[in-house]
Amino acid sequence: MNKRSALALVLAVAVIVAGVVIATTGDASSPRVPSRAAETTIGVDQQRSDPFNIVFDLSTVRVYDIQLGEAEQAQLDANPTAEQYVEGAVVIDGKRYGPIGVRYKGFFGVLRQCFFTGVNTCDKLAWKLKFNHYEPALRYHGLKRLNFHQMNSDEAQMREVLTYQVFRDAGVPAPRSVFALLRLNGEPLGFYTLTEDIDDRFIADRFRDGGRGVLYKEIWPGNIERLPAFSEAIEGAIARGPEDPSGLREFSAALTEAEKSDDSAAGVFVVLEDYIQDLDALYGYLAADRLTDNWDGIVAWYCVPVCGNHNFFWYEDALSGEFSLIPWDVENSWRSPSPIRTYYEMPDWDETERSCRLRKVFWDIDARAPHCNPVIHALATQGWERYIEASRELMEHVVTLDEMHARVDAITELIEPHVLADENGPGEIQWRAAVRLLHDEIDDRWQYIADKIAAWDATGEVPGDG
Repeated sequence: MNKRSALALVLAVAVIVAGVVIATTGDASSPRVPSRAAETTIGVDQQRSDPFNIVFDLSTVRVYDIQLGEAEQAQLDANPTAEQYVEGAVVIDGKRYGPIGVRYKGFFGVLRQCFFTGVNTCDKLAWKLKFNHYEPALRYHGLKRLNFHQMNSDEAQMREVLTYQVFRDAGVPAPRSVFALLRLNGEPLGFYTLTEDIDDRFIADRFRDGGRGVLYKEIWPGNIERLPAFSEAIEGAIARGPEDPSGLREFSAALTEAEKSDDSAAGVFVVLEDYIQDLDALYGYLAADRLTDNWDGIVAWYCVPVCGNHNFFWYEDALSGEFSLIPWDVENSWRSPSPIRTYYEMPDWDETERSCRLRKVFWDIDARAPHCNPVIHALATQGWERYIEASRELMEHVVTLDEMHARVDAITELIEPHVLADENGPGEIQWRAAVRLLHDEIDDRWQYIADKIAAWDATGEVPGDG
């Protein structure tokens, strides 16, 4: 029986709407046929992004000197949250690249919060450089864009780099992230992280279809009524690829039908098995996400007013039509105790017996328990053993606790002179205290997940079905 047949069997217990197409023949190992032919997708330049790991060499802290004229700087500052490029250049290792697009980077939590009062209240702003904005062929080691993140909420100055490393350790197609010094017309802006952009180069590098599929930003299958900010239609969630969301619509429709079955969690899980490119990789994502306590990612469900999560991408493979999950904006990680669970009493993703009532969190925003989303609920209740085994593999065989502490120590040694020299950074006393605290937070997170593994080993019990 293939996956679609299994879906039909699970959903047969309920009277479902006619017209849901379920394949009932064929080899179980055959990939699901995508809703559009691969030949109709757009091609991308196959040049690899930083193939020799020069830009994303974690042992190097490179200087990037942005060059802007007075008029361009004034234009940028006149409307800093507009996310509009001005013409500039950048000097890297003595070589000038230009003209390029230059702008401040970020959305609500990174950029707009710096201008709540109408003037900039942040010591550092994030920056984005787009090499091909004016010259389509211009690249920097194959890269079209550079993202510089200011780490304003991370006094340890390394959470983003550490967390993406753990995702990659878990086999997740996650961006590379390193450290950089940023200057503006020769004047220091400070110490930053440089994080790989999730664009056509990224997906061409990471996926077997060569990046010909559809990349969606911050839209969750089965929850497509919650559109990304400023998007009026689902097409607005497409970050790269053909402007054809039919695959995501089909995925969402299958989830909606599964929710109507007598055993909705089992039905949803069968749909996930059918539409997810590699379910083991998805549990690797969950293992990394929960170990690092990436609390502002897929498990954070804010209701403004429709409930939805953020800080992720989905990639729909052009060959199979199946989906893969990619993390983004992971700076809010390695926090212990968890701020959202401790201060706002938000349940963790696997606490499926907890109420789905709305809870007030920061900025007086309404939020909801993660398990109230059917996909999160199914992943916890139907695949708990897979999550436990993915966590065990990650923590015991891929990156151990001692290795994690060694990473922190190595990064501390690397970045120390740059952090201490950064007049816009946390300062020496706060930084050293934050690094010590980070070691403690890592210990706490390891123990937190280890306790869940031990409970499974002792009882074999999965989270309740709420």
